[in-house]
Amino acid sequence: MVHLCQDQIHRLSPDVALLLVTLGVLLIYLELNRPGWFWSLAVGVLAVLLGAAALGQRELNPAALGLVLVAISIFFLNLLRRLQVALLLAATLAIVIGFLRLAPAAGTKGVHTVTAAGCGLALGAGTSLLTRIAHRARTNKGLD
Repeated sequence: MVHLCQDQIHRLSPDVALLLVTLGVLLIYLELNRPGWFWSLAVGVLAVLLGAAALGQRELNPAALGLVLVAISIFFLNLLRRLQVALLLAATLAIVIGFLRLAPAAGTKGVHTVTAAGCGLALGAGTSLLTRIAHRARTNKGLD
């Protein structure tokens, strides 16, 4: 049974895996924004885990993975200190480029441009918006 599930996960295309991760993160964001909708958290975590497992079965480009991690770090830094919009746009562009170059192992199909752009823009815009809201809330409460 476990072998069968691993085989099915391995057959997922990088596009589907990236869409699963993006959908999962957006569902987790929904739960953080509207607490109490447990289904969105549960489905979001499951989607992220399935997508990450499918991507983990492939040879990932370390430079692209590093680019995505740097962009995520910039978004988290936006929680602590309000950053310029240009830097957040650059982080979003870095996510898109990182997603585009993430899984093009030799002889295999990589992530399509439309999928990388859509997922990167959704995550970049969503993360930018939520970190700005969180930073404003912390400032209004006097925590910063």
